[in-house]
Amino acid sequence: MEKGLAKGLAIGIIAGAAIGAGVGMLYAPQSGKKTRKEIIDRAEDFSDAVKERAEKFSDLVGNKTDKYRKKIMESIS
Repeated sequence: MEKGLAKGLAIGIIAGAAIGAGVGMLYAPQSGKKTRKEIIDRAEDFSDAVKERAEKFSDLVGNKTDKYRKKIMESIS
């Protein structure tokens, strides 16, 4: 279930970024070269943000898993 949530979150973030970039290009009042550079810069920023959030999510899931594993082991003993 947690893997499905993470996968859905990642797909939603990527889809939102793609849609935002497309709309931004349609309404950009600047040259194509400038727009492409801006899209690249924003994509890099977005990629960094996704990586950071994925790491935080992974840590959270790992901590929860360890917590429940310990509880289960204690209850078995």
